[in-house]
Amino acid sequence: MIAGSIPADVRASGTQAVSDYKAALGFEQLLAGQLVKELATSSQSLSDGPYAQPVQEALTTALTGNLGLAQQLYKDLRG
Repeated sequence: MIAGSIPADVRASGTQAVSDYKAALGFEQLLAGQLVKELATSSQSLSDGPYAQPVQEALTTALTGNLGLAQQLYKDLRG
């Protein structure tokens, strides 16, 4: 994970805050991966062929951090 992907306010809040944010990002990545996997089952171009897995991984990566779920989960974890 690139340090730039963790917001400055989270980094400034210390190591526990960074750990909490990474956990939230991990959950968001897991959820995005499941969504992409389900999408792939309905699209032959995403589920077959030599590039199916890399494309699915790229979609998951692109979604992670952009859904906004990690930021909301982080805020909820921090109370």
